[in-house]
Amino acid sequence: MLIAATSQIMVEEGYAAATSRRVAAQAGVKPALVHYYFPTMDALYLAVFRRGATVYLERQQKALASDRPLHAFWDTLTEPKDTRLLLEFMGLANHRKEIRAEIAAWSERWREMQITALNFIVREHDIDTDEFPPAAVAVVIASIGRTLVLEEGLGTSGGHDEAVALVHRLLDRFEMPRPKARQGRD
Repeated sequence: MLIAATSQIMVEEGYAAATSRRVAAQAGVKPALVHYYFPTMDALYLAVFRRGATVYLERQQKALASDRPLHAFWDTLTEPKDTRLLLEFMGLANHRKEIRAEIAAWSERWREMQITALNFIVREHDIDTDEFPPAAVAVVIASIGRTLVLEEGLGTSGGHDEAVALVHRLLDRFEMPRPKARQGRD
């Protein structure tokens, strides 16, 4: 309840508005209860981040294990869901070392998962790893997706349609159905 209330306040009014009194009022509890469960606001912010990060990690795992993992991975990165919350956490990370460290740790975890899956995908699709290193592909796809979402959150969209079309063309090159082998050939 407290995590959901904090998340809602952060999205609607920004992290600075998410005080223990404001969170308690939103959740319908006394402010002392906020501090009972979360000794500091940073502890509460971290709980909000971890909940969202866990959901995203599960979404990413499902995408990377799908029949069209590159397309599904791209879709997870371009969902505008939680953009405002991400922007608030980036602001918090600029001022709070513990939150910055937590975001960095989760980012490393996400990236490791992406690279592991992409290593498998590039081998499965006979993609030249010298030309398309899985780590670089992960960074490029994530960077473009994140940039589009963040810019849309700010209200700008110049070049977005063209960038999305370009990414789709590139992904289609690697995830088109494989041609079936002709009968009678070894």
